[in-house]
Amino acid sequence: MYKLHLILKYLRKRRIAWVSLIAVMLCTTMVLVVISVMGGWLRMFRQSFHGLSGDVLVEADSLAGIPHYQEMIDKIQKLPEVEAAVPTIRTFGLINIANQLRKGVQVLGLPMDQIGKVNKFPESLHRQYQKYIDEGKKPPTPSFGLVPKVPYQLLAPNDKRALERPGMVVGVGVVGIHKDKNGKWVRPDWLYENWAKLTVVQVNPESAVLDLSKSQADTYYWIVDDSSTKVYQYDSQTVYVPFDILQRDLGMDQQQATNPNTGEKVTIPARTSDIQIKVKPGFDLVAVREKVGRIVDEVRKERNIGAYYPITVETWEESQKVWLGAIENEKSLVTFLFGLISIVAIFLIFCIFYMIVVEKTRDIGIIKSVGATSGGVAAIFLGYGTAIGIVGSGLGLLMGYLIVHNINYLHTELGRQLGIVIWNPEVYAFDIIPNTMNPIEVTVILSVAIVASILGALVPAIRAARMNPVESLRWE
Repeated sequence: MYKLHLILKYLRKRRIAWVSLIAVMLCTTMVLVVISVMGGWLRMFRQSFHGLSGDVLVEADSLAGIPHYQEMIDKIQKLPEVEAAVPTIRTFGLINIANQLRKGVQVLGLPMDQIGKVNKFPESLHRQYQKYIDEGKKPPTPSFGLVPKVPYQLLAPNDKRALERPGMVVGVGVVGIHKDKNGKWVRPDWLYENWAKLTVVQVNPESAVLDLSKSQADTYYWIVDDSSTKVYQYDSQTVYVPFDILQRDLGMDQQQATNPNTGEKVTIPARTSDIQIKVKPGFDLVAVREKVGRIVDEVRKERNIGAYYPITVETWEESQKVWLGAIENEKSLVTFLFGLISIVAIFLIFCIFYMIVVEKTRDIGIIKSVGATSGGVAAIFLGYGTAIGIVGSGLGLLMGYLIVHNINYLHTELGRQLGIVIWNPEVYAFDIIPNTMNPIEVTVILSVAIVASILGALVPAIRAARMNPVESLRWE
């Protein structure tokens, strides 16, 4: 009982020990914030990029695409581990929106009614998903065919067939959609009222030459929705159009041609850029990738697909391994550096506790003279260090929680009041700072803080335990 009494007394009265408590609190806060932001960044990256692709990807290594892809899909979908397989096309183009906006964009061709089977792209849509969620309703199956707000004359002057044109989904950054100071999305009034012309260039799989005068394709669309994937690279420069229309414009649909050597009519198979595959829960992605790879090789051999069509089969993590590896290394490095800085707290606790032991030499002698054991004296200072660690890490957790969960507001205020912008979405890929804390990481950090406090008090506690009571009572 006397141990607890002395520990609480020292904790209240010895204000110099509050310095070590503050050091533990600040170090805990610092490491929690850094780990939460870096770890949250990694989690957001994994979730967002995984949400935009299938579990396993069959990718063309050139713009020529993948021929006989439907045959591959039919065989892949027969695998018991596979839930769905969907083709997509990826290319680049020039967009002109009502002669108000002209820029280069990345173009993704999606079968909108199927893409939700393999990834979470439909959840990024405003009119067809988020708006329904905000209203507490069930979102419909997304499509490119939403009816425009205004008569067709405003969509494309002098074109009576404007309403028959296909729809286009634009990334929020492409058309300047942004959040205001209150965090609400601001959309241009004209967004769903204007036409958009998309220009793409066909690629001959057997030639590296692009003849723009012959292979250029222009198609008019009207904007039916906007997409916020929260990944800057996608939201700032990507538009999404119907798969079959983009396939036709790129000359990747099935076509008839004449063999120049024999004069015979030949069929050029339809092509796609990627095949996205959704794997059923519980199955190993690497094992499924191996099976998919064998199917692709089998079709390549049967159809005599040559070197003009290089194909790679990867899991989604392997396709993003450069980014994921870089972020994991950054997280480890930053954590290590801040961990080294936090060692200062151990030495600070050691110095302060050593001073307390020296100052309390006579008190230690009195305690020992009335029957306290050496172990009991050591337990007082070790308990004191444990109390410092528990209280300091607890306050650090509270401060870290408040900072992390309000970090986007704090960042906005820094920019508004001081003009300081730390989180640039162009650099960090996401338009918000991660603001979640991992319970496992929090537990580890708090445990390390408490253990560090005990280690800091260990040497002074041993010194106090070894004191001779007679010599301690003579101390002046």
